[in-house]
Amino acid sequence: MVPVNQNLYLQPSLDRLRVAVLEQNRPGSVEGLLAHHVLKDNPRINIEWQVGCTPAWMATEYRPTILDHVAALGYYLWAHPTSQFTPQLLDGLSRVRERDAFKGVHLSLAHSPSRLLGIILGCVAVGGAASETLAWCRTVLEQIHQKGDTGFDPLVPYLFYRAFGTKMIAASQPNDTVYKLALLDWMTRHQMREDEPSLKQLQEDGQRILFQAATDLRFDSAPQAAFIWSGVTSILFHALGEASLQATDVVAVLENFEAAMKRWRWDGDAMQKPIRWPVTQEREVQDILWLILRSYFPDLVDEDTLPKLGHSTYKADFGIGSLKMIIEAKFASSKEDFKKIEKEVQEDCIPYLRDLRYESVVVFIYDDSASVQEHDITRRALLEIPGIVGVVIVSRPPQLPSKQSYAPRGEKPSRKRRT
Repeated sequence: MVPVNQNLYLQPSLDRLRVAVLEQNRPGSVEGLLAHHVLKDNPRINIEWQVGCTPAWMATEYRPTILDHVAALGYYLWAHPTSQFTPQLLDGLSRVRERDAFKGVHLSLAHSPSRLLGIILGCVAVGGAASETLAWCRTVLEQIHQKGDTGFDPLVPYLFYRAFGTKMIAASQPNDTVYKLALLDWMTRHQMREDEPSLKQLQEDGQRILFQAATDLRFDSAPQAAFIWSGVTSILFHALGEASLQATDVVAVLENFEAAMKRWRWDGDAMQKPIRWPVTQEREVQDILWLILRSYFPDLVDEDTLPKLGHSTYKADFGIGSLKMIIEAKFASSKEDFKKIEKEVQEDCIPYLRDLRYESVVVFIYDDSASVQEHDITRRALLEIPGIVGVVIVSRPPQLPSKQSYAPRGEKPSRKRRT
């Protein structure tokens, strides 16, 4: 976990990053518009943006022959797709194709990813009317790839993502700059990477971002500052959230299960194409819990393998590393199952809590039999077991038939944890 007091050391760096972005916060600034593109969806960064291509700027400044103006308008229409300035953008995009993207080497469009990205975003924003220019941009990117010249700026893979619509494969390296690490973090948070990094890798990269930002902050432009600013604030926000979370928060989330199942689909026979989501075994309960818990706890892992005890290997249903907690899911088909569940949980708690990563267990029981008279007895029994800090027992929602009404005869729940 990131020490919360690191934000005290980072405040001067955050101030520098903010100033760098604000210096480009003016109408028609390509760097300012790219910074806006990075930060506009971040609720923790408050800026009164003034980068828009306003009617006054369009009337007095915009020229379709000036590349920066076309790129700026591309960014703007991406963020405001109903803009009245589509004809002006199409005029500018058609002129872009007349250029040699590689002329001028370091000053060329091919080596200016911030401008080329604006062109690509503008093409995507207006759709088919700009298909020729988008195809031209794709050709430029393919030539960059063929030349083996994609590494000159970490932003280049993002251009491929927007131009071709394919997720990126990228990994952090030991000598990466804070800008590249922050850009990778931004891509991960926006689900743009095909190779989703492990939780351990995310934590290590997050520590590197904070350390470099606090001790050796370097950036060359407002967009780079925006990526770093976004990464630092996101990491700090999650660190503060993790520091304040308690076991009771997990229990509170799970206690909403019954109310949330009001919308679980089981259409009647009167429907022409009824949709029915059966819940017949522990595995399906785990799937629902994953959807619920992963929305709240980003470090949730499922089926975490625990240290071997004797001849048996154990897997926890879910683990939350930041809380050092295991969530154990159970499925009760009948009232007789509650006694078995009490025994199973008691046996499992010993190997579960031998793993130094975990210190507590929350038990969740889905009662398919709606044997509510057993709930309080089992809850009290389980809470007496050392290490168990919460027990949530819920009944099958009334719109779902019981397992026995549609499950094949002789079906028995499997005990999958021990191997």
